Amino acid sequence: MRPLSDTHLIEVYHEARAMRLSAEFIALIESAIEQRGLSANDEQKSLA
Repeated sequence: MRPLSDTHLIEVYHEARAMRLSAEFIALIESAIEQRGLSANDEQKSLA
């Protein structure tokens, strides 16, 4: 399986929160975002 791009990871995070998926799953995504040195708001910066 291919790793997610940074942009896709952020999109998945926002979708998971919108869908109210489990806190454990969201925490895993947040951990991956932090490990990459990203912010959950990075996607919005690239769209501006």
